[in-house]
Amino acid sequence: MRRCPRKDESEVSGKELLTDERRLSEELCTTHWLTAGFRRVKQNKGSPGIDGIKISEFERRLDEELSQLKAELESWTYQPTPVRRVEIPKPGGKGIRLLGVPTVRDRVVHATLKLLLEPIFEPLFSENSYGFRPRRNQRQAVEAAREIVTGGKPYVVDIDLSKFSDRIGHDRLIARVGRTIPDKRILRLIGMILRRGVLANGLVSPSTEGAVQGAP
Repeated sequence: MRRCPRKDESEVSGKELLTDERRLSEELCTTHWLTAGFRRVKQNKGSPGIDGIKISEFERRLDEELSQLKAELESWTYQPTPVRRVEIPKPGGKGIRLLGVPTVRDRVVHATLKLLLEPIFEPLFSENSYGFRPRRNQRQAVEAAREIVTGGKPYVVDIDLSKFSDRIGHDRLIARVGRTIPDKRILRLIGMILRRGVLANGLVSPSTEGAVQGAP
């Protein structure tokens, strides 16, 4: 298999990773990409998942942990762990936001998947989209809105989809991803991650819809 050139992961093109339908899952199962995923997890920090293992503890035995992950991903024995439920109060007393904290090892898999998939999907987004995209932020969105108003448009409409992340249909999402990603093993892994369950008050609840907020 032709190895992916060692350059900044964000610069890898989608075409480079889609030379055949099995390329993505093969790249996922490499120490190079898993190490890159761990670097992103370490950079983003975060608290432990349900196993209580901190990022610093994971890093102390990084070679062992990544070798184990690589072996599980290659043999398809990898099983995502349920996330730890965290409740964050919304500003102004508007209820609570439900977050899910995955284990560090699961976050490494998530971050690695993101590194592989993002260059493929990023070019497909609208130029007017600023949320949760690399090198884009809220300040740029505000500046774009200001320029539109300065250009003669009198209104800016603010629309929020209530509980959007909590209501995403898993089958529908995987089907949509599958239009661009032909690798069935990647689609299966995404499905496993979406359906891994949530641990709250000592009980694991199944994830039948939605995408957990708080994970890569």
